[in-house]
Amino acid sequence: MRVLLLGSFEVRGVEDLAVEIPGIRVRALLARLAMEAGRVVSADTLIDAIWEEQPPAKGANALQALVSRARRAIGAERVEGRAPGYRLVVDPVDVDLIRFERLAAAGRESGDLAMLREAESLWRGPALSDLQELRFAADAAVRLDEVRLAATEQRLGLEVAAGHDVLDEVRALAEAHPLAEPVQGLLIRALYAAGRHVAALDAYERVKERLVDELGVDPSPELAELHLAILRQEPRRPKRRTNLRAQVTSFVGREDDVAELTARVDTARLITIVGPGGAGKTRLAVEVAERASGAVWFVELAAVTDPAQVGSAVLTTIGVREVGLLEQPSGDPVDRLAEFFARQRAVLVLDNCEHLVEAVAQLVDRLLGACPELHILTTSRESLMVGGEHLHQIGPLPWAERTAQAPETFPAIRLFVERAKAVRPDFALSADNTADVVEICRRLDGLPLAIELAAARLRTFSVGQIAAKLDDRFTLLGRGSRTADARHRTLRAVIEWSWAPLTESERALAMWLAVFPAGATLDAMDDPDTLADLVDKSLVERNGERYRMLETIRSYALERLAESGSEQTVRAEHARYFLRLAEAAEAELRTANQSTALARLDAERDNLSAALRFAVDTADPDLGLRLVAALFWYWTLRGIHTERLRWTRTVLEIPGEAAVGLRPVRTVLAGLSSYESGSIEDGQLAVAAGIQLGTADSPGRTVLLVAPAFLENRSVAQRPDHSALSGWERGVTLLLSTAHIDQLAEARTEFEEAGDRFLLSVTLRLIAEHQLHHGDHQAAVAALTRATEVIEQFGSAGDAAAAGAELATALARLGELDRAHSTLTRAQQRADDAGEPHTVAYVGLACAELLMRQGDRRAALLELDRVDKGLAHTPFGARTRLWCTVFRGITAVLDDDVRAVRRLLGTADIDGVRPDDLAGLAQLSAALAVHIGAPTMAALLVGVAAALLGTEDRRGYDNLLAPADRARELLGADAFAAAFDSTAALTPTAAMEFLRSHALQEYSQK
Repeated sequence: MRVLLLGSFEVRGVEDLAVEIPGIRVRALLARLAMEAGRVVSADTLIDAIWEEQPPAKGANALQALVSRARRAIGAERVEGRAPGYRLVVDPVDVDLIRFERLAAAGRESGDLAMLREAESLWRGPALSDLQELRFAADAAVRLDEVRLAATEQRLGLEVAAGHDVLDEVRALAEAHPLAEPVQGLLIRALYAAGRHVAALDAYERVKERLVDELGVDPSPELAELHLAILRQEPRRPKRRTNLRAQVTSFVGREDDVAELTARVDTARLITIVGPGGAGKTRLAVEVAERASGAVWFVELAAVTDPAQVGSAVLTTIGVREVGLLEQPSGDPVDRLAEFFARQRAVLVLDNCEHLVEAVAQLVDRLLGACPELHILTTSRESLMVGGEHLHQIGPLPWAERTAQAPETFPAIRLFVERAKAVRPDFALSADNTADVVEICRRLDGLPLAIELAAARLRTFSVGQIAAKLDDRFTLLGRGSRTADARHRTLRAVIEWSWAPLTESERALAMWLAVFPAGATLDAMDDPDTLADLVDKSLVERNGERYRMLETIRSYALERLAESGSEQTVRAEHARYFLRLAEAAEAELRTANQSTALARLDAERDNLSAALRFAVDTADPDLGLRLVAALFWYWTLRGIHTERLRWTRTVLEIPGEAAVGLRPVRTVLAGLSSYESGSIEDGQLAVAAGIQLGTADSPGRTVLLVAPAFLENRSVAQRPDHSALSGWERGVTLLLSTAHIDQLAEARTEFEEAGDRFLLSVTLRLIAEHQLHHGDHQAAVAALTRATEVIEQFGSAGDAAAAGAELATALARLGELDRAHSTLTRAQQRADDAGEPHTVAYVGLACAELLMRQGDRRAALLELDRVDKGLAHTPFGARTRLWCTVFRGITAVLDDDVRAVRRLLGTADIDGVRPDDLAGLAQLSAALAVHIGAPTMAALLVGVAAALLGTEDRRGYDNLLAPADRARELLGADAFAAAFDSTAALTPTAAMEFLRSHALQEYSQK
């Protein structure tokens, strides 16, 4: 996504197409956020920008409404709520305003003509032209015009110095700013550079007269010196001394790196560009050197093998004799270099220093000390470790993770496409090849050299074939440019250049780290000093607390590991390490350290899968079962059910007998697998048998305790005696064995003491459900408030959205509509964050009920339509659709639309829904009965609802109609009670049949 502010406001999305943003206030919101892209802008700042001196009474709610509209327009994930406001999730360089300011600042500081040109090219018209009625936009436009003018002045000055014909452009600028001396001086220089000596002098006289007549001042010393230089006819453009070669290919990506380094090279005496082989260090250094002021000398050290020859190699490259004519040899070429550079301002680029790092470090240290105007830029796979050294780390070029992310805007993809066109001029990204190009760039880690080698293979292979062959990348990319250095001709040569100098301990650690597909933490490394060496040599990257290899380097290290004969030993140790980690983390999942343990397991997910794969490949059932048992509750908490089922079934298929102690958990896992495959009865019996086999010290005890939660009929597998249990285990057993309020309260206490936020929230929501059933809405609000707080701390967006929706509903039924609205707004935001259709529907249902209670029945019906259409035909979808029917019916009764209520009852789909859901339909039928003058039938149907729910339905969703109260008023208390009692005593099955025959059929047909 791109946001354009330098002109009229625009948002560009997929394929750079304009995204429609409805309403000036939504555009203002996005524009203000874009001005600080990636950073949180406070709600107060946003409200002030949008409404200025007339903010709405409920500013936070109004702002949230705008945010919701913005999310619908550009995607929920793009506007992120963070205290104390909101953040636009977009790369700052994708906002033209920010990109312009960065390019303009770097270009002005470094004198980089290309940057200044690019900066000006971003303008499409007056900044924020369609928003300037707002103060923040008008102020920003004035500031940006000033920055643009300064950048234009400097850019035109550089154009003139480079000999480019920009006279017409300079003249137009000078006419627009007749009293601006820098601009007038620029016109004078442009005329002089164009060979118009007399015209330049005339221009000086005109500006001199204008300054004296209008301002009463003489020209500045700078303008006077320029006049004198023209009179002396001094040279118009100095020639820069350099040995840089013109580049034959375009430079793609790393614009920010170029800008940063160009700005720093004038002030920092020593900069080392560090990165892995093939990352583009050399080309980046050349691009920076081309923009540097003063003399520039580029020295390639890859061919130098003797450290003692480094100084001589530099002298030879820059064309300086090691000794003067008829002089005695000094014995030290560094003295000659110091003598050469002492008299000039220059930039010395030393390329590929990693194999000569000690010698280069000594050379650099001596030169910097002797030559105060010398600046040195080096490229290496490790630091020189010289005082004053500035490191600039580069990594892969960014690539798109998904084809929906406008991949053509990512540098890695752009590089592939451009190099592909060099060998196949008709090549272009298309719907057929984009996914393969993205996969190639991803598999090649965004390494420019690897991408260029891959693109060159389009002479022989299609994009799809290249992507398919990347498992053997070193063979596929085994040919490159004949004119490139040998170490850059193939992908293997690039990596071997880094591998060859490693010590045995460095190679051993690299091969150990290679078996970690997700990288590793320091805990997994037994030699931190060697690890630091690998990081310094750009073979290992550090990202926060984790260490990882680029996939290409990792593939090479895995090849070396296979050749070493120790692969099985290393992988076995890796699997044992992660078994220990998983079992330790599983214990923490039941404590106050739950969130930390979850984060640890999230980070190690690919490593844990690798350990499971090793167990399967080596037919080790004990290792596999222990891993699955240790990860079972993690998978459950994270909702990763597909992965849980896949690994469970794969491990159960491992041949051979498991250890005796693992038989209970194996039996339970097999039962759950059968149950979830459709073998209900066999699965339940197996789960029950496994639980009975278990003991207090059985491995996988968590699986044995929580397994009943996965069954529809928990009673067949639950552990009836929980008196011998304590803490978390007792809490789980109480939670799963009953819905009695006293035992739920005990479970709550156990989870609070254990620190398990997830199950505490689940328990609190069940307590609130019980309280709602009995009409205690105040207590339910208190329980749901606590549940929402706890699950927010846990960090599950989907569960937080659901709990928030339930809280908002309970508040609405109490009549606290404002509080319900603010609570629901937060729940909607969390549902957007979760991106789960069933959660969005659940929150949507709560929203519809709130709208209905606020009197906006039309909006409520529209929300119900969205909920209804947004769900697939799943059990949850069936239940939700039934409640949509109930709320549509309540709305129809309120609107006195009897025909609509009958139609809804006649078309209600009750297959696959629970009895407590059908109670809602019974209450709607009762409301219709009262409305058409059948209070006795209404009383009978209210009793049916009680039979279906197990208690009198006092949840309050129907309190706008109050069918029980109205029927009691019409019949009298005794008659109502008699009718109610006759059906309230029915079994759930009989109650369902009564509902079918007396309400859904009879009333829908009248």
